[in-house]
Amino acid sequence: MYTVEKHKSRAPVSLLFTELSAPALHARSESLELRFHTASSAADLSHLVADIDTETAQTDAQLRHFIEAAARKHTQQISAVELTRAKLSGAITNLNDLTRVFSAANDLGHLLTSKIKALDLEIANVDNTLAFVADTQALKNNIGQIQYAIEKRNWAEAALCIHTIKHRLLPGLVGGRFASAVVPSSNIPELPGVTIDTWVAQLTDTFVALFNDAAKRRSVAEISAHFQLFPLIDQPEVGLNCYSKFICSVISDTSRTLINSATLGEIKPGIFASATASLFESVSTMLSQHTPLITKHYGEAYPQAIVYVVAKIQREIDSQIGAIADTFYDVNRVEKTLQDIKLHKFNALKKRLADFQLENAHNANVMDTDITSIVEVGDLANELAAILHHWSLYCKFITVKYFQSLPSAMAEPAKPRTEGLKLPELLASSNFETKIHNKLLPAFERLCAYYFRRSLEKAVSIEELPPLEPFLAASHECVSPEQPPISSVIEDVTLVFNSTLRNVLDSAQTSTVRQFASETLKVMQNDLINGILQKALVDNQPRYNNTLYMIEEDAATSNTATPSATRSGTPAPEPMGGFFKGASSAFGNVVGTGSAIVSAANPVAAGNSSKLMSFVIYLNTVATGQEFFQQIILNFTTNNPNYLKSNYPFGHDEEIINHIIKTELLEPFTAATGQVVKQSLLMILNQSIKNRLVLMINECFPDATEDNLILHSLATLNDPATISKFKQDWDFLIKPYKQTLHKTLYDKLLRLIVVNIANMMEKRLIAVLKKFKINELGALKLDKDLSYIINEICEDDYDLREKFVRLTQLVLLVGMDDQEYELSSYNGEEDDSGINWVLTPLERKQIRRFRF
Repeated sequence: MYTVEKHKSRAPVSLLFTELSAPALHARSESLELRFHTASSAADLSHLVADIDTETAQTDAQLRHFIEAAARKHTQQISAVELTRAKLSGAITNLNDLTRVFSAANDLGHLLTSKIKALDLEIANVDNTLAFVADTQALKNNIGQIQYAIEKRNWAEAALCIHTIKHRLLPGLVGGRFASAVVPSSNIPELPGVTIDTWVAQLTDTFVALFNDAAKRRSVAEISAHFQLFPLIDQPEVGLNCYSKFICSVISDTSRTLINSATLGEIKPGIFASATASLFESVSTMLSQHTPLITKHYGEAYPQAIVYVVAKIQREIDSQIGAIADTFYDVNRVEKTLQDIKLHKFNALKKRLADFQLENAHNANVMDTDITSIVEVGDLANELAAILHHWSLYCKFITVKYFQSLPSAMAEPAKPRTEGLKLPELLASSNFETKIHNKLLPAFERLCAYYFRRSLEKAVSIEELPPLEPFLAASHECVSPEQPPISSVIEDVTLVFNSTLRNVLDSAQTSTVRQFASETLKVMQNDLINGILQKALVDNQPRYNNTLYMIEEDAATSNTATPSATRSGTPAPEPMGGFFKGASSAFGNVVGTGSAIVSAANPVAAGNSSKLMSFVIYLNTVATGQEFFQQIILNFTTNNPNYLKSNYPFGHDEEIINHIIKTELLEPFTAATGQVVKQSLLMILNQSIKNRLVLMINECFPDATEDNLILHSLATLNDPATISKFKQDWDFLIKPYKQTLHKTLYDKLLRLIVVNIANMMEKRLIAVLKKFKINELGALKLDKDLSYIINEICEDDYDLREKFVRLTQLVLLVGMDDQEYELSSYNGEEDDSGINWVLTPLERKQIRRFRF
């Protein structure tokens, strides 16, 4: 193999003749030209001409040598090129030879590939033929085994052979001409396809009969064994239908047993709710236990087998749960109960509200007593709520376990996770769901509405007011009571509201929650707040200048009535945990009895008005009711968010329920009670406290003489008489309210008092200062006394201290010397000392004139 030598690079010839380079020639030319211009004589020019001739001769000689050298080198390069061309000609010849060799090899490769492919095709044909013959032989053997297994009643073997023929042999083999010619024999002369179809039909009937027989005998092992055979003979729907029928029979038997046990003997409250729970628990347990078996044997042949079963048994579940609900409805005579409660006109409640005796003629067609006990009504509502709750849990179980991520057409289209679960159409359009909305829910809503209002009426009829004297005992520490004295009505109604709201929320029906919120708010606003409590507050509003007084502890103890003696037919209230502490635990017994109306009058200490004490108790009742109702609702929503999420898993139901409870129940109720509290506190302030405040302020800032403002000795400056008198009067005024009022009521009342006392003190002080100016010592004493008064009133509440800003700045102004005032007057709204003036410059100027 020839290789072409690389031409070695040599230096150019021009590098050997540097004198002929352009720079060198240019330099010599310039030198000669310079000598020409500088020549001063003919001799210089003669020498210049001689030098030019010499240079020309030398340059010509060098050019000749350069041409000769370049010619020689060019000849050498031509020779090298010719040599290279000769070498390349040989390489091209060798390359053409190789090309011919590779072309021949390529042709040979194509020929070999074609022959190999032909051999592979022949091998594949042989293998296919062999497989066809083997499968044909296997077909014949399996047909023989099927016949033998059927004769020996070996059903599993027969089904397995049919499964092998249908799924493991070549497709189309059974119906092919070769198998039709080879497989039939004297024992089995029919064509293979006809024979297998006949056996499949025969085995299907046999398996159905065997399964039904095992189901009748409740033989779980045989049921499972026969259930597994249907997919092997390509009859999965038949097997699932048999299984569904078996589950339906179990459900029917279970329901029948539950109904019989529930209706046998005395009907106990909650028995039908327990039956409902047992039925759904039985169904859920069966589905959970059998799902792995169904998935294992039917998953490949019928991917949605378990959903198919659920759809099949749902009709039976609807029927049986409907039967339980109808039995409950009929046995408990719910329809008659609804008619009876419709006749009740709440005369006792109306009489309490209207405060007049109803006409006899008007009472002729009105029921004043309970035809149906309120306890029975409560039991019916509880049981209906439990039935609805169990149905909701069942729907959630079926949806989450079998329909949540279902890809088939039976499931709803995939929804974003933010939209929550979607109730399947199977359950949404079920017969029991229809019965719920058409029959059970209307009854449940009417029972709950009646139960709540009738319970309120009962609570009003057995109302008890606790004595206020123990809270006014002078030896008590001056703190707001943990359990303020309240009417028993709010305790009883709170318990009823808590249980009724739980029942309504457990029903998992959005429309019912909305209906309950509307009806309950109407009762609480019209009957309880604006009716009972508002009327009680109006009837017991304090007379002008009538206030509470502290009493001696002995008098408080002797004047305390015993609760058990004043509340007929009701045990004394026992302490309860949480915010129900102090509520009556015996209300469940109370609402079912026809106790006579209990007198709420209690012996009172001399000096304290019974009406004013009742007013305080009812005002506490409003505030405590607001607190209790808020806490109940928070317990079901904010404090326990999983409760609503569990009961309302579908769509946006949880957000809807939260919105309904908040905007249609809690907020209106809070607003209504807040308005009553505001009006009542203003009544206490104006009627009982304001006049006393005026007297106290007048005593602090008397205008009899100028000695109170113009002081001339330190002894007078430190005189504690004013602040001692104010402290005594303040404690005497405020302590009874602090020890009897609810903590929130006292805080609001104190804020009202502070706002009023700050305004009155400012007006009083300005009026006095206009008559008598003040000197430096008087300003110091005024500042000292006022600081003590503010500390005594506000204690540690700095928000309340802000109400005295104008007053404190007034005292500050009259206490400044002239230099301080002049500095402050030049700094606008805020001076260098950090005082943020609320008094206008004009007001400051007017106040400064009071300084003596």
